[in-house]
Amino acid sequence: MSRSARPLPTALASGFSLALGGGGARGFAHLGVAEALAERGLVPGRIVGTSMGSVIGAGLAAGLTAERIVELAKRFDPWRMARRPARLGIFDHRPLMEQVVAEVGHSRIEDLPIPFGAATFDLVSGRHELITSGPVSEALIRSCAISVVFTPVADGDAIWADAGVWEVVPISLARGLSSEPVVGVQVIAPKPGWFASSPIAWSLRAGARMLGTQARGERLGARRYAGLLAARITDPVVDARADLLIVPNLRGVSWARFGDVETPRRRGYQAAQRALAGMRTAGPEPVQAVESAESAEQVASV
Repeated sequence: MSRSARPLPTALASGFSLALGGGGARGFAHLGVAEALAERGLVPGRIVGTSMGSVIGAGLAAGLTAERIVELAKRFDPWRMARRPARLGIFDHRPLMEQVVAEVGHSRIEDLPIPFGAATFDLVSGRHELITSGPVSEALIRSCAISVVFTPVADGDAIWADAGVWEVVPISLARGLSSEPVVGVQVIAPKPGWFASSPIAWSLRAGARMLGTQARGERLGARRYAGLLAARITDPVVDARADLLIVPNLRGVSWARFGDVETPRRRGYQAAQRALAGMRTAGPEPVQAVESAESAEQVASV
């Protein structure tokens, strides 16, 4: 429920947090949502993102317009720019994230015009964290470390990975930053609930025990990494509600097809336009703007 008793349109005009979920190329829908918000003079007081949501969010927090980010996105080829081979992943995404930061123009989160946070997840402790200071590149590298696809980040006792598996949109982390309303954008479905149910969960945890999750030496090995993933995939999804959750219809849009920016962008814009138009008569209760049957499935377990 909204932290404010005011009608939602009034509450958003007074300030809100924008929470952008992960989803690979589907995350270009965030740009359309940002355009629709800007047309109504709605500027977030802070932006938090997970994975692709953190990349788009960093650009918006740096003051780049959605149009400018689209121009940059069309020049990027993540699969070519990510370095191969990589340990514990198919790609090393560090070069790609460093190039993104070069385009953003701000090397540290503290220097961004709009307060920003990148969500990440520690596979060892099972703890979510919002990175709100330090180098932008390091924050994006940790937030975008999609398990198996990109290399995880080992730092001391922690092993950081993409947090989207455990909270597809970082709504709870946005709540922790401010009591203002949260506008969330969800572009992929959350983890299926059966991962945390028996006997699936029991089998995964048994596999984790066989592989081992304790540190063996200073370097993270494939066996321990697999064990940690098997153990943590059974953790429940965080259940936090946005004051306004926008779920665009992205049927047919692949998370891996980064060459198509316009389709998800257009659908994100359309979804946000309809959500904001319908919001005019909304009260203080949370609103879910779901665009299609597929979109409804995306929020079914949230």
